[in-house]
Amino acid sequence: MKTVDKMEVLHSQSAEFIEKAEPGKFHKLIPDTFIIKGDKNNGSHNQGYAIRHINRQDIILIDVVEKSTKDAVKKLVSDGYRIKGILITCDEIMKSAYANLKTISEDAGGAAIFAHPRKNFRDDFRTKDITAKENVLKDFGLKVFDLPGNGGASVILYSEINDGMLFTGDDAEGSPYDSDLNTFKRPEMKKKNDDFGLAESWSAFREEFSYLFPRKGKPGFNLEEGQQTDILNALSRSH
Repeated sequence: MKTVDKMEVLHSQSAEFIEKAEPGKFHKLIPDTFIIKGDKNNGSHNQGYAIRHINRQDIILIDVVEKSTKDAVKKLVSDGYRIKGILITCDEIMKSAYANLKTISEDAGGAAIFAHPRKNFRDDFRTKDITAKENVLKDFGLKVFDLPGNGGASVILYSEINDGMLFTGDDAEGSPYDSDLNTFKRPEMKKKNDDFGLAESWSAFREEFSYLFPRKGKPGFNLEEGQQTDILNALSRSH
């Protein structure tokens, strides 16, 4: 994770930068926040994220469990970073995991793995409750919001860093990279009740954010108040 100058950071806040970025490597988007393109799914790469602590040594990973990201995570460890946790935002993430959680944790230097207590994936590894008020999450300015996922539990992560960052996992999808649009929508849900519950949850969301980072599709950069309102209205609109 090299230091980049301000012009590079400005350039990195674009869909074009992400589209051209090499998969399986961490790329800096904004200060202390990185994206990694993982496995391809339905023609587009899944997206994981990393937040680096102000101490420049501790890192937290979000939805980074795929085979194509494994070497980059191991490199963080060999470069001397301490991975304080791998956060799993929903059950769906584990369908693309390259190994069991014990192996993923070991490859990340013995990092704790945080998941929802109502998780539906089968794994004997003892995960930490992502919805609990853990100190490690507070250290990164993270708040966790519990939302109904696709047939199971899910969370979105909000960080007060960089004037508010929202990591939505699968609970909001960005526009495809080959589209001129930069909008967000709820995913297709298997059950109507889950879709209704997710819409209600988005309707009740009140935190201010300047960045929205989804697992799929284009992120939102430098969002102003009106744009935030439009996004939340779209995410809470009934289908």
